[in-house]
Amino acid sequence: MPPAPAAASAPARPLPLFDHHIHSDMRNADDYELMAISGVLTALAPCSSSHEARTTGQAFAARFDRLLDAETGRAAVYGVDLYVGLSVHAADMTGLDSALAGVDELEKRLDHPRVKAIGEVSLRRLTREETAVLEAQLRLAARTGTPVMVETPPPAAAFTDMLPVLARAVERSGVDPALVAVMDLDEHKLGQVRAAGPLAECGGYGLAVSPRQDALFAVREKITHREVTEILDRWGPDRLMLNTGFHFGSADPLGLAKTVHRLRLGGVPEPTVRALAHGNAARFFDIPG
Repeated sequence: MPPAPAAASAPARPLPLFDHHIHSDMRNADDYELMAISGVLTALAPCSSSHEARTTGQAFAARFDRLLDAETGRAAVYGVDLYVGLSVHAADMTGLDSALAGVDELEKRLDHPRVKAIGEVSLRRLTREETAVLEAQLRLAARTGTPVMVETPPPAAAFTDMLPVLARAVERSGVDPALVAVMDLDEHKLGQVRAAGPLAECGGYGLAVSPRQDALFAVREKITHREVTEILDRWGPDRLMLNTGFHFGSADPLGLAKTVHRLRLGGVPEPTVRALAHGNAARFFDIPG
């Protein structure tokens, strides 16, 4: 009988994980239990598009309050300490006046202890109205010192078109780039962001991670632990932040824990893994503890 293959030595101690980019408010609450069991006891849910047209400031306010009250309560039932980001998302805009009224409602809630970011801010059609609302939120971040999460589009061409518009908006708004985190990056997109003027000085670069899935309804494809390792070899761990970015489609709430486990088994140094999975994002978003 041939000898059994040598088993990889699994890391003995679990790591505390901070998943700073989850869209859990459009998913089953049982995801929180899976996250908590896997070591994700702290998370942040930004205000992404809910695919509902919002025609008044109060319509945006209702979404904000649902995140702040109902969603943080759902997470707490399962032992997850949930923070939120609030924003007027470009995909939910129906007009400039109502969107700016939504920004006013956002400002009223920035002092809430659960609000840790303005986000996700976004551009979809690159219109003047979208850009005006983006800049209004960046100016609000500049005035208040609030971190900003920027959603980026999956198609490569749309991402490339967005970057110069985003860079100009950051410059015109006067926001410190160190307050800005760009989400949904892979190695190629990260290189583009780092070459995009003020975005090279961003405070955080979000990498949505998960083992590959063959899913019918995957809104975004995540990067694997192997791709994370390639990014580390090229750029190092500075300002890199791992998250699941899981959404209303087919996505794995255990994606962060699985990726971290594979990075550790692959020999990535423990301090680097801790920075990627918790420390960098916790510092950027000023998470207690």
